[in-house]
Amino acid sequence: MSLKHILMPVDLAFNKLAEKEVTMALKLLADDGVIDMLFVDDTASHRRMALTAVSDRLTEKNNATELALKTMFHATIPERHRGRCIVRTGTVFDEVVSLAKKINADAIVMASAKPKFRSYLLGSNAAKIVRHAPCSVFVVR
Repeated sequence: MSLKHILMPVDLAFNKLAEKEVTMALKLLADDGVIDMLFVDDTASHRRMALTAVSDRLTEKNNATELALKTMFHATIPERHRGRCIVRTGTVFDEVVSLAKKINADAIVMASAKPKFRSYLLGSNAAKIVRHAPCSVFVVR
């Protein structure tokens, strides 16, 4: 398969999963293809987890998030296949599907943890993305 543009949502807490995602994406990617790496900060959607501090702390948090994403991006994706690093705030599945439409991604390559019983009832982010994505979705475990 030779895809030109892959969107790869990542969780910064799981570097090993990102490495698996990149391995899969590179197998699917054309020689001149690019990978955009996306991190969605969903803490605001979980009110108990949202920061209620002053804006300086929020700015620090955002800067640290962007730096961590860029570090992961440069460490895992070969230079010739680097697209963009993107940080969004919101609900993971909404942001991934929305961005995939906006950038006209050929595919989404993402990791998924083994499901817990709760996700059978509510649905995981990966399951929601698979159902609503405008393109093919490859889920790596």
